[in-house]
Amino acid sequence: MWQRIRGILFDNLALKLASLLLALLLYAHVVTDQEREAVVQIPIAAVGLADTLSSVGELPPRVAVKVRGKWKDLIRLDLTRPFLSIDLAGAKPGTFRTSITAADISSRAIPPELTRQISVTEVLDPRSVDLVIDTRATRVLPVKARVVGTPAAGYVLDRDPDVEPDTVRVMGPAKLVGGIDTLYTVAVDITGEREKIQRQVALALPANVANLETRRYVVTIMLDRAGADSSSDRARMR
Repeated sequence: MWQRIRGILFDNLALKLASLLLALLLYAHVVTDQEREAVVQIPIAAVGLADTLSSVGELPPRVAVKVRGKWKDLIRLDLTRPFLSIDLAGAKPGTFRTSITAADISSRAIPPELTRQISVTEVLDPRSVDLVIDTRATRVLPVKARVVGTPAAGYVLDRDPDVEPDTVRVMGPAKLVGGIDTLYTVAVDITGEREKIQRQVALALPANVANLETRRYVVTIMLDRAGADSSSDRARMR
């Protein structure tokens, strides 16, 4: 009996494996050749904004749309990594609004080789893009360190932290940049620390504001024992 079972399993093994592979390929072809509807997420990117202008707010990262086509073509669509470009070439200061239609997705996001195979049936969310456009401004602003936490028992901040460099040149929408007096670094945690702390940290920038200079800042924090004369007191005593 075992010989019979072994013969059924292993006689003409290469032919049996080839037949199984052919059957799997035929099944995959039949399945992927069927039409179906799917929801795909297409990234959004803004293009063409004039150098003298800047946008306030952020574009939606992606738009959800319903598409219909053969499964194999939907797989190809996913592999091509499509994206939808929002043309801001004609934008002027003020509110910019544009709708997103199925025709936009078909003409600007679906690759040309798939436009006949895949149809966009519905735009789900968002169906429009709203941005505020402002003139672009550049300013030099002071930089200060943001400190959080409590030092070790018996220690206190000796003086205001030093930041090097202590200024930064930034660029962004004129109204936004014009309303900023000071920029701060990301928080430096001094929990449990003693004496001198020196760390290299990034700048915490508001959305739509770009740093045109240094990317990292050196923050120096001096701690001293509670009750001891601070460095400023000692300087005055001299």
